[in-house]
Amino acid sequence: MTNSMQSPDLETVQMVRVALQEVISAREHAVQPVPYFAPTNIGTLPPFEQERELNVKEETDYGNRVRAGIHMTLSAAVSALEVAEVLMKNFAVVDPKDRKQELIRCSLNARVARDAAAEAAAVLSGQQAPKSDAMVEIKRLKSALFQRFGIGE
Repeated sequence: MTNSMQSPDLETVQMVRVALQEVISAREHAVQPVPYFAPTNIGTLPPFEQERELNVKEETDYGNRVRAGIHMTLSAAVSALEVAEVLMKNFAVVDPKDRKQELIRCSLNARVARDAAAEAAAVLSGQQAPKSDAMVEIKRLKSALFQRFGIGE
């Protein structure tokens, strides 16, 4: 299918996906969690300094969760858009004997997007600590699905 034959909807989905990937790339430097190192003598500090230290720890944790949440939700959105793009682009021309396999492949990639969004929810809710790279997680999930089912990108 050539570009001139693409639907305006498909072109819009592709433009949005590319734009989101550019946002993710531009923010890549902001993804690594900022470490917090508690003073070893925190128990002996005066109460106001202990409270200040606790505030620094909370601010660091909050910032890490926000940065990870942004990265992970954008990554999940890109994964979901990739599925929509494949469906919009390929399904008019998929050989009927390959349809079931293609739908399974798309369903597995949709699960990658779902799992990435669920991980973002766990980080934002505090159930899970922010990891350093959501895209690595998505690639790992895709690789695991490929190894398990022999399907994937």
